[in-house]
Amino acid sequence: MNLSWIKKVYLYLVSLISLVILVIASIILINLALKTWVFPKADMNYYTAYCPSIVERAPDGEEISQPRECTDEQYAKDQRSAQKQRDASQALAMILVASPVFYYHWKLARKEA
Repeated sequence: MNLSWIKKVYLYLVSLISLVILVIASIILINLALKTWVFPKADMNYYTAYCPSIVERAPDGEEISQPRECTDEQYAKDQRSAQKQRDASQALAMILVASPVFYYHWKLARKEA
């Protein structure tokens, strides 16, 4: 029984999947670079986040709650920076894993052909 076609399909399929992962990771890094250096306003959030409301008691014992907006811009900036670092580390990890997998399987697939 000749199973060489299964091996070829496997090698090409793994090569294709790892190539797709490399492309996606590259897109993530390019997007991150564009948002950081070319279009810095593209990373800004234009909605206001609401903090938990403050509940106060009136002199007669009635609860008064007032919603307030979070205005801590440094916190928002830190969150954006942390998200960029998470995105970059994820994309680099994808590239570091997918590159040798692609190279190895593509080399074997070309040798089989």
